[in-house]
Amino acid sequence: MSEFRQDPLSRRWVIVGCDGRAVRPNEFVEATTRHSDLPCPFCAGNEDQTPPAVATHSANGSGHWTVRVVRNKYPALTTEQPPCPTCQPLETNPAQGQATGFGCHEVIIESPRHVASLSELTDLEVETTFRAYRDRIRELKAEGRYQYVQIFKNVGAAAGASLEHVHSQLIALPGVPEVLRQELAASDDYFREHRRPLLPDLIAKEEAEQSRVVAQTANFIAFCPYASRFPYEVWLAPRRHQPRYEDVQTGELGELSRLAREIVGCMERAVGPTAYTAFLHTLPFDMPAYDHYHWHIEIFPRLTKVAGFEWGTGCFINPFLPETAAAHLRTSLSPSS
Repeated sequence: MSEFRQDPLSRRWVIVGCDGRAVRPNEFVEATTRHSDLPCPFCAGNEDQTPPAVATHSANGSGHWTVRVVRNKYPALTTEQPPCPTCQPLETNPAQGQATGFGCHEVIIESPRHVASLSELTDLEVETTFRAYRDRIRELKAEGRYQYVQIFKNVGAAAGASLEHVHSQLIALPGVPEVLRQELAASDDYFREHRRPLLPDLIAKEEAEQSRVVAQTANFIAFCPYASRFPYEVWLAPRRHQPRYEDVQTGELGELSRLAREIVGCMERAVGPTAYTAFLHTLPFDMPAYDHYHWHIEIFPRLTKVAGFEWGTGCFINPFLPETAAAHLRTSLSPSS
């Protein structure tokens, strides 16, 4: 029996557990393909094929980079075009319906080795990647020209990745995306009513019930959200209240990054090689450290297609109950987890 569920954070509705649609997960899988004979601009030794690095992280002071951040060669937005003095962000000037294409688009190259997935990174590479996320957010925030940085990761052709080599992207925006505005509004409403932050309350409920928890560490939790849009969708979040990702302590980055790598590995072991998407939601720059918002990372394999019903209604159809998905993922955890 299927059911409607609403995500309290986004207020998005989904239909989950559609019995007639719940075929085996691997019937959806579009496996990634490797083209090892093609030159890769992200591999070590090919640095001249990308724009100059804006940040480089080396291992223990060696001359060899571990993670490299470059401007996107084909950016969606450009820093060279300053904001028009008469153009305001769209959310504050809906009547005008346009704004200058100003922003910053960067690529985080996560390894000098030609590997495709987060699950293939070493401890050092994955921790350095998550440190690069934090440091670039801090640095772009300090510039004072942006309100929000969206970090996202597409792996595999089905997720929209144009290059196989493991990487993430960030786009710094002059305004706050509508999805974030919806989450902020829901979090604010909940806090006003309950005097407690929304997502930490949801996390406490997940910890108590355990049916949707995939893995926990001392400081972080990974769980399938109650109203998952996609099969095997997982959220990662700090267990203590923390509004901004850029405030993550250096000593916690290894713990967080290894948990993220393990979750991606779980997905790949559970359903086979698959494309996936991940993104970070954190508090915008121009807002005080609200008591109600809580940063988190969302990861989901691209096993099903968003089609006419989803585009027409905004309501997703997920054939797998998140409780079932979490149980399957738990059985796919590596023995050391």
